[in-house]
Amino acid sequence: MSDSAATWPPGVRYEFVLAEAASERVLAAFPEFRTATAHGSNTVLFGPVADPTELRGLLARFDTLGLTVLEMRRLPD
Repeated sequence: MSDSAATWPPGVRYEFVLAEAASERVLAAFPEFRTATAHGSNTVLFGPVADPTELRGLLARFDTLGLTVLEMRRLPD
């Protein structure tokens, strides 16, 4: 376990704002998240992120699917 994973607090949640409206295919790729629509056609995904490795994996999934992340933020506890 890396030092950053060891200090990652339990119950951390993140919000990701995508530049596009998410298709059913995109939503199926992120079953661990809840979704909302914001600012017209932007999609917001939010939910728990277990550790830094999972966060990097999520960003890789967004990239693989050709999605543009406009904003990413840790939600308050």
